[in-house]
Amino acid sequence: MRDDELRARLTEWAGPLRAAPPPPLAAIQRRRRRRAARQAAAAGGAVAAVTAGAIVLAGWPASTAPRPAPPVSPYLAVPLPAPDAGPETAPYFITLDAGNRQPATVSRASGGILGQVRAPAPGLTLTWVTAAGDDRTFAFAARDQAGQTTFWGLRLSAAGQPGRLTRLPVPPLAGGQLTGLALSADGSQLAIASGTGSSSTGTGGAPRLEVASLATRTVRTWSAATGQVSMLSWAGDDRLAFYWLRRSPGTGVPRPGSGVRLLDTTRDPASPLAASRLLVPDGVTVHGSAGITGARIAPDGRSVFLTLHPAPRQGRFRIVRFSVATGQLEQVILSSPGDSLGYCGVTWTSPSGERLLAQCGIAQTVRSDHGTTRPASQTWSIPGSTTADPTSFAW
Repeated sequence: MRDDELRARLTEWAGPLRAAPPPPLAAIQRRRRRRAARQAAAAGGAVAAVTAGAIVLAGWPASTAPRPAPPVSPYLAVPLPAPDAGPETAPYFITLDAGNRQPATVSRASGGILGQVRAPAPGLTLTWVTAAGDDRTFAFAARDQAGQTTFWGLRLSAAGQPGRLTRLPVPPLAGGQLTGLALSADGSQLAIASGTGSSSTGTGGAPRLEVASLATRTVRTWSAATGQVSMLSWAGDDRLAFYWLRRSPGTGVPRPGSGVRLLDTTRDPASPLAASRLLVPDGVTVHGSAGITGARIAPDGRSVFLTLHPAPRQGRFRIVRFSVATGQLEQVILSSPGDSLGYCGVTWTSPSGERLLAQCGIAQTVRSDHGTTRPASQTWSIPGSTTADPTSFAW
């Protein structure tokens, strides 16, 4: 079609629109008021429907401060979601079998199993799974019969179908115990914590915190003679949160400096204690709940979510939110009876940290209550681990 013919055709199509009278001013003003009301309702956020033994979606009013732009990386299967995106930013999740940790199951949060991921070679057992910020890129740890741990990557298609496991350019962990694994939000860095000795007493030897760059194939290592590093989680940049525990040999009391710490991984390697700053000390107490059993930093690096357990094993577990800037308590998210079985903690947060999925107990369901005057609820079944420990699932 020539330009003059196209121009004539468009003029013909536009004729009825030009001839139609504009809507009355009152109608235009009503439409504007309705649109503003819908936007205000959508910005209100989700309100948690909290029950023990369930995963719940919680939200609170968004901060007025500007949010950092989502990072872009060639290692992600799809771009990261917008900073204040809702629960649809985590439509897929992976769980490992509670017994032999294989195969891994890829599920749709709205219901249904999309596929399974088996160990990449005979004799390997999948032991840990972690997710990047795009909800399509995952990393696994696999242990062989000799005790060596290797690391593998997985991409999901746009429809959530799993691809093949591929070996990541990360040195294997020979011996020792894997105590933490976290894939950065942009999928370009893998943080690995390991050590020897008892992970429960905090007196283990040779704790190591390694950050492997998948782009440069280099590894930076922070190590110490004693202590333990665990509960790794990335902010949306080069900062890594972790739990540091070192007890006095005689009394078993955590030494000063134990607790949730924040490491700038661009700094020169040293000991994890010397290279990081303390966010929340180990002895923090909230309404009688004390002792940190879970920690996760929000992707924007402004809040850290902790799980505190009763001592001695009575009372209530509590999931709480602390400010990274001040170290002060901001909110109690969830309380659950102290005899709850399985994992209690935060499993996923939105990029801004203003919406989260939290779980206490083993009745693995998700309840989503949208912030409206009449909430529309949806319950998601989560198959997989009956122990629900944090190494066995990733969103």
